[in-house]
Amino acid sequence: MTALALALLLASPSVAAEARQILDQILAVDTSHGGETRVCALIKARFDQAGIESQILESAPGRGNLIARLKGSGAKKPLLLLAHLDVVPVEGQAWNTKPFEPTEKDGFLYARGVSDDKAMAAAIVAVALDLKRSGARLSRDVIIALTAGEETGGAAGARWLVEYHKELIDGEVALNEGGDLMLDEKGERVLQASLQPAEKTFQTFRLAVRGKGGHSSVPPLDNPITTLARALVKVGELRLPAHVLPLVKGMLENAALHEQGVMAQALRGAAASAPAVAPQDEEVLSKDRIFNADIRTTCVATMLQGSPQDNVLPTVAEAQVNCRILPDESIEQTQAALVKAIGDPLVELTQVSHFGVGGESPLRPDVEAAVRAAAKKIWGSEVTVLPTMSAGATDSRYLRQAGIAAYGIHVAPGTLDDQRKGFGAHGANERRPVRFLADGVRYLEEITLSLAR
Repeated sequence: MTALALALLLASPSVAAEARQILDQILAVDTSHGGETRVCALIKARFDQAGIESQILESAPGRGNLIARLKGSGAKKPLLLLAHLDVVPVEGQAWNTKPFEPTEKDGFLYARGVSDDKAMAAAIVAVALDLKRSGARLSRDVIIALTAGEETGGAAGARWLVEYHKELIDGEVALNEGGDLMLDEKGERVLQASLQPAEKTFQTFRLAVRGKGGHSSVPPLDNPITTLARALVKVGELRLPAHVLPLVKGMLENAALHEQGVMAQALRGAAASAPAVAPQDEEVLSKDRIFNADIRTTCVATMLQGSPQDNVLPTVAEAQVNCRILPDESIEQTQAALVKAIGDPLVELTQVSHFGVGGESPLRPDVEAAVRAAAKKIWGSEVTVLPTMSAGATDSRYLRQAGIAAYGIHVAPGTLDDQRKGFGAHGANERRPVRFLADGVRYLEEITLSLAR
């Protein structure tokens, strides 16, 4: 028996097999530039066949959000299961497989969205179908929300639903993306199941430098692109102050158990001295892209624009700098730090978008207990269940703003090494180990049953 076959058997073949079938189906639909309605229609057909009440709400043509509901007794307020159906673009990335043709290779499933966030969507659908078919007795309604546009700010999906259709998704508790299931570096066993009650604030700033334009054959001394480039070098060199938040302290302590040498020493040191970080520990942690994001607000240039043609001088050179701000720091503080670092009045700096600050959900004992019990049942007592802060932003910020206690989990385990090498969310060759996908479905179902019964 293959590892995949054994995993499917252990995770209830009907649920796991159906989840994988759904995952392959929705990974094959390119939703990198919208078109989520196509995926919603595929899932709605399954729900219709199973007798699950559902509807597709479009915030704009093609930008579909699917809402479904499994009825409970009403003794408790609803549980919301949420995942987004859109993915980030692949243009300019060097993929070794076709990003919208799910491909198994060397024990991994490759496709855009397999990590972020279609594995979660497929697991939610499969669990909902299984709960319906089994006739599970529920003390609360279970609401399923599969949304559009999370990767571009949620205006087409979760934010729109909160603003215009909150009654359809109004739960007491929500499970969404945002946590992790971390494997050991050999990819053989799950070491950590994280529960995310808080996340960094997403804020993009626009840097602009203006010029007079004209013909490129007679360049000026003050080309706006050159001025902008100097500013971007300073942004790239900026290291905002490091400190360790309470949620991050546990993350660092646990990470130290699985690292070696100076990295393990620095992790232990930073956790022990929290909230302060000693200079020698900061120097080590700042060289690792994962741990650096845990201990400070980060800002990075992501987009550039100049003249529309190579023989025309720009009248304006623009860049966008994306910042991920620690929960105890403000957007205004970060903007002031950027202005100070750039130190050039010719560089205009403005906020491009404000995606919203969601605050922190309280750690509910029932949610934490459900996650701990599910992880122990599936992967054993050696798995560490840890509340964490995520560096990335999720739709949970809108739920938290609306008074819904939201918690991030994950259903597709991966390694830190994959994240560092760019095989995780948003990277080329996004992948997840096939052998653990079935376990992830079972993990979600155990948590759901614990909270909804």
